Amino acid sequence: MSLQLTYRCNLRCTHCYQWNEQGFFRDWSVERQRTELALDVVENVLRETAPVRSKLFLWGGEPLMHSRFDEISRLLERYPRTVNMCTNGLLFQRHLDDLLRINENLNLLVSLDGLDDDHEALRGKGTFARTVQNLRLMLDMKRRGEFKGEISVSCMVSHATVDRMYEFMEWAEDIGVNTVYFQFPWYISPQVAEAMDAVYEEAFSWLGTETGTKRPTWHSYTYRLPEDRLPQLRESMARLAARSWRSRVRYQPQLEADEIEDFIRGTSRPAQGRNRCLAVTNRMEVHADGNVSSCKFFPEFVVGNLYETPVLELWRSPSFTRVRGLLAERGMMPVCSKCILLYLNGV
Repeated sequence: MSLQLTYRCNLRCTHCYQWNEQGFFRDWSVERQRTELALDVVENVLRETAPVRSKLFLWGGEPLMHSRFDEISRLLERYPRTVNMCTNGLLFQRHLDDLLRINENLNLLVSLDGLDDDHEALRGKGTFARTVQNLRLMLDMKRRGEFKGEISVSCMVSHATVDRMYEFMEWAEDIGVNTVYFQFPWYISPQVAEAMDAVYEEAFSWLGTETGTKRPTWHSYTYRLPEDRLPQLRESMARLAARSWRSRVRYQPQLEADEIEDFIRGTSRPAQGRNRCLAVTNRMEVHADGNVSSCKFFPEFVVGNLYETPVLELWRSPSFTRVRGLLAERGMMPVCSKCILLYLNGV
């Protein structure tokens, strides 16, 4: 279960497809931008999935911006299961009691996009020191046995960090994070976005989803690593591979040498030989407005809403079943090659 707790965020990151200058959240009214998932919906999800203890992925916006996160943490205490949360880490101190309440089942993935100025080039002035202060707080608590979950870092491979990945990894290992995930930008080229427009119109327009955006949301994936930085990227990856690390080094996605250029250029070619996504058969993607979409990052694929339909009924609904069938029949869509869920849940 993936729960987007809120659209709200306390940052406006340069690379964010939601909130940067081209981000589709900016097309919405202020009221809609402040939308957050109702506590009743969260409780219904947890109660209905309690028998199988479905894993949870919490995201946003910034999930800790939810105005009732303290009550959400109490629900997670009542309905225990593994919880993974993607966060910018700026609100850890404010929500420390809430995090410790569920700490045995909670894994934190903190966005930290390089050292000092590299991070702030994407996330804004003053954010590095504040994030690191909170990251160290949680790591110190883990060393003392007060926090029992894993603490990892997600680092965007950007124009600022591409030739300093090794130094960042040394720093992250030194402070004791579990894993560093180097994230390749999910750039979708204009040509691929236009091809996706045609696919959606042909096969999925029957969904009739009104996103409230000026154009389909896949046109918002505009942040990219300049192609002239590819030599530095290859060199950095080679340096990282040449030694052993106490902390784990991972890439999202894990690319082979001959796949890097296509991914960076934003083509539709999937990496890892993937040709089918299974996320539509083993995950439910719940957005902050209660909508459930078959594809986490693209709200055009709405198959129902949890304010109107219970979890299990929606999971088996005709709309969801039809989308699954179309994806199985048609194969990969042009934008699928950039979605991390393809690489975590695909074959």
